[in-house]
Formats: sequence, C-alpha cells, structure tokens
Amino acid sequence: MGNDDITTEITDSLEGIVLTKEGKTPQKEIIFITDAERAAVLDEPVRLHILQVLRSGIKDTITSEKIDENGDKIIRVRDVKRDALSVLEIVKLSTECCGPDIEISKNQVYHHLPKLEEEGYVAKYGTVTTGKRTTDYWRRTAQGFVLTSGEWIGGSGTLAKKMTPFVEKMLETFDLKVSEDNKKELLELMIKKTVKQSEWRTKIAELVKGDVADKMVLEQYETLVDYYAMGSKEYVATIMRIREILFPDEPSI
Repeated sequence: MGNDDITTEITDSLEGIVLTKEGKTPQKEIIFITDAERAAVLDEPVRLHILQVLRSGIKDTITSEKIDENGDKIIRVRDVKRDALSVLEIVKLSTECCGPDIEISKNQVYHHLPKLEEEGYVAKYGTVTTGKRTTDYWRRTAQGFVLTSGEWIGGSGTLAKKMTPFVEKMLETFDLKVSEDNKKELLELMIKKTVKQSEWRTKIAELVKGDVADKMVLEQYETLVDYYAMGSKEYVATIMRIREILFPDEPSI
C-alpha cells in the first residue's frame, strides 16, 4: 500500500481544525496485528472497506505564503491527498475506492467506527466547527496494517475469492501450458500454500522489535516467513507440485 503522497500537514479544507491528542501524534508506518481477536475485527467487510477508503484519502490542497527578499508575497498552492476524512467523505468515496459494487452507508460508518477505534485501527483526528455545525475527521493509526491471522489471511473461502482472479490473470499473461484439470488443482494448491504459510506469520511478526519506521520491513517479513515455511515438508511438497503444474517440461534442478 504506497502512501507517500498523503500529507500530515493541515490542508486548506481543514483550516481551523482542532486536533485531538491522537491527531497531533504522527501516524505510524506499519503495525503488525498478531492478536487473532483484533485481526478478526476486519473479517467484517465494511470495516475493511472503511480502512481502505481512509488509506486512499481525498484530493486537497495546501496553501503557503512567504515574503521574498524584495518584500513581495509569494503564494504557493500544492496538490496533496488528505488522509483524515469525515463520515460523509468516507461514504462518498467508498464506491470510488472499493469498486462499483461497494457502497457504504452513513449508518454503517457510524456503526463500525467505534469498534475500529476501540481496536486501534482508527482515531479521531480532529474537529472543524462552522457556525453551529461540527464535523469530526477520522484517520488510520498507521499507513499500513499487516494481519498475521484471521479470515483475510488464512480463511480458505476468502482466499479462493481473492486467488481465483489472480490465477486466471497469471495464466492469461504467461504462456503456461496448464490443462483445465490442472487449473483447478493449481488453485487449490496455491490456496493451501497460503493457508499453511499463515500458520507461521504471527510467529515471525512477534519477532519485530519496537515500532516499524521503514516499509522495507514488509519485504524482510515476507522473506523470513518464506524461509521459515521451508522447514515444513508438506509446504515444500506443495510448492514442488505447483512447479510441476506450471512447468511440466522442466526437470528438477
């Protein structure tokens, strides 16, 4: 999830916002979710979609002014993405962010935000007051969350929905001689591989020391999970069978 263009500065549309304590706290880079119950909170699709919308953000601007050496005022306006959103903005952006089949209602957002806040996924960023009207803005506590357990990681039903288009696209893109019968087995094996790998994700995530401040840790994490998984004979056998299906004419090296 790349998020380099989302700013932590106060944007023009949020001018006058009163920040909460959490709003004044820098957003973390990555949080590993190793607790199964906490991860299960995102098994509810609407909660996951809310987090996806907050990650995508909304277009905004930041205007800055300065006086040059000649005493002239220079005004600069730059385009940014704002990652603190109101409930109405989350609703409006839900279809754009998550696809035409996903539309989150205002009642759903109000219903699920407290649970997301309780489990540390979101925090109230601040409040803007316009006349008698107040609008709260919400932000993720981290730019990225890595779930090490739960339905989205190890649930075969959910994985099948995610993996099927991946396998289909892979076979369309690469000239792989995979028969129709083997396509079904390939999908089953790739799901099995992911489910098996998920058994060790929490173990590796718990080895992370302190807060993560570098996105490279994700690559390191996946590498360590892969190395650890190679200690399972069943996992290795699954990988080798996938290789046989994809490259039937290639001998073992």
